Amino acid sequence: MIRPGRKSAAQLSMPPLNGGPPRLDPPEFLSEPERKLFLELTEACSPGHFVRSDLPLLTAFVQATELSRSAIRRAGDDPAALGQWDRATKMIGMLATRLRLSPQSRSEPRSVARHLPSALPRPWLPEEEGGK
Repeated sequence: MIRPGRKSAAQLSMPPLNGGPPRLDPPEFLSEPERKLFLELTEACSPGHFVRSDLPLLTAFVQATELSRSAIRRAGDDPAALGQWDRATKMIGMLATRLRLSPQSRSEPRSVARHLPSALPRPWLPEEEGGK
């Protein structure tokens, strides 16, 4: 319902409500690159994709991603960094599936086959479009 007259300062300072849940805020203890990646991920997904209980998993995903990036940069100088990169990358894959960030975890297995193009010619189409 729209109220007549001017809006108060309190009404003007409130963010517009779109009816959806608010996006998660990054924890304070994250470094600046981790914080940036956290915001990038939450902005790329719909507002309702992550809930408050996903915060520890999402934080671990961001930290593992940054650990993997720093380990691969050091891999030329430090041979142990390659093992660290390997473990961090495996953790990223596991957490991406749990957070439903990977294509495999976002799709329904029964409907994937329906969306694949058929290799067989369609007899009801004219010859130039795939029929015989």
